[in-house]
Amino acid sequence: MQIEQQTLNAAQQPFQVTAYWLDQISDFETAVDYPLMIICPGGGFTYHSGREEAPIAARMVAAGMHAIVLNYQLIAGHQTVYPAALQQLAATIDWVTQQATQHHIDTQRIVLAGFSAGGHVVATFNGVATQPELRAQYQLDQYAGHHAAVILGYPVIDLQAGFPTTAAEREQITTDRQLWAAQQLVTVTSKPAFVWQTVTDELVPPQNSLAYVQALLAHQVPTAYHLFSSGIHGLALANHVTQKPGKTKYLNAQAAQWPELALTWLQERDILAGTF
Repeated sequence: MQIEQQTLNAAQQPFQVTAYWLDQISDFETAVDYPLMIICPGGGFTYHSGREEAPIAARMVAAGMHAIVLNYQLIAGHQTVYPAALQQLAATIDWVTQQATQHHIDTQRIVLAGFSAGGHVVATFNGVATQPELRAQYQLDQYAGHHAAVILGYPVIDLQAGFPTTAAEREQITTDRQLWAAQQLVTVTSKPAFVWQTVTDELVPPQNSLAYVQALLAHQVPTAYHLFSSGIHGLALANHVTQKPGKTKYLNAQAAQWPELALTWLQERDILAGTF
């Protein structure tokens, strides 16, 4: 595996990505083009959670996928998250598309994964990027490439459904109310989604994921939804790898099943080979 840190640009603003490239296996007779996952970590739109970066990437690399961690635009001074975060995600897909030959990437099998606030970025992108008029409105049409599916972990979906808690915080994320509720952007052209959350999420109410899944179902978009009976917000892998030292609340045997469930779902959709 090779790890590459790269500075990309979107709307003339630099941002950072970290790529985890799979190596070709030396005793294979032919080259293999691998699927790729772009990961948007959570952090309440104010930071990027390390627990949802390298650990998630490593898990996906182990399953046979390239992985990229995107450090998307955060709230910073007078700078809002949107539309920059959408443009950065589109620019990352464009960059991946350009790297396809060099790193043996199957550009028809690009998966976007978002956790918490990063889930809002990915879910919003899944609505905007799949509608030509919105792609043009948010200047995404200048970027090449597309995604095949999304994975959302305890996602923020509707900025008025529990997180954030004030109007001022919502305005810091974006003043564009069209982007406040990702479920309202879902259409028949949205890409398939795997969504998971816990009933007892204390920060982002499960009504968020429910609203998104209901919108997907209403538009007949292929969906898998796992609502686990208990667990705190921000579980990440929900095992010892992402457990904060000494804090057992970050361990959850039920929720820890989500990577295998998601990988099996990707296999069923012919995005990932192998048995899990």
